[in-house]
Amino acid sequence: MKICSFCKIEKEEHLFKKDKRRIDGYGSQCKECMRIKGLEYYHNTKDIRKNDINRNRRNYYQNNKESEKLKNKKYKKENSDKIKQYNKNYRENNKEKIKLLDKNYRENNKEKIRESIKKYTNERFKNDLIFKISHYYRNMIRKSFRRNGYNKKSKTNEILGCSFEELKLHLESKFEDWMNWDNRGLYNGELNYGWDIDHIIPLSSVETEEDVIKLNHYTNLQPLCSKVNRDIKKDNLNYNVFSN
Repeated sequence: MKICSFCKIEKEEHLFKKDKRRIDGYGSQCKECMRIKGLEYYHNTKDIRKNDINRNRRNYYQNNKESEKLKNKKYKKENSDKIKQYNKNYRENNKEKIKLLDKNYRENNKEKIRESIKKYTNERFKNDLIFKISHYYRNMIRKSFRRNGYNKKSKTNEILGCSFEELKLHLESKFEDWMNWDNRGLYNGELNYGWDIDHIIPLSSVETEEDVIKLNHYTNLQPLCSKVNRDIKKDNLNYNVFSN
């Protein structure tokens, strides 16, 4: 029999680990006490070990950026289906968690998100003409409904009657020689300086919600000189500028 130096309980020798350095050939602490102390140490040093591991990983990545990037790229390419399935399963099994995380992130990063959206939108406006057209037309549709006291219930593409790529081609087919996408929306009070997307049958003639939908169809849209649209047509709705 042997008394454990930690719990002070006398136990049979086989409950102690063997230790040839000691006279009796067994350690001073029983196996159970050693296990409990090991678990305590593990949990007490968990954060320290985690920080050490993360620091070592960061240092390794910094010193091996190119090879790590190539390795990650290769792994993603070889396991794309596996990664997609994992992400899909994770989203399905953690909907509430993801929803809560998204909500908390939006609440705590409003300014950052606003700036990110602004930057993204500005870049798309500069480099993506279709995006620019769709953004402008969606706003135009929304305003036309609100102005007449209606709520927009249909999708923009359904109201438009075509895709935004097709709208672009439709407007370009009606361009005058001086018109291009760079001078859309420009105005200086002179003819042939800039142009607007104009409703051939004006929205001022709207009487019902169906009229709003009908008049926002692409066949009722044309490129029109800003001077004519904003000054002449506004002052005289009967001004004849609709001939092709």
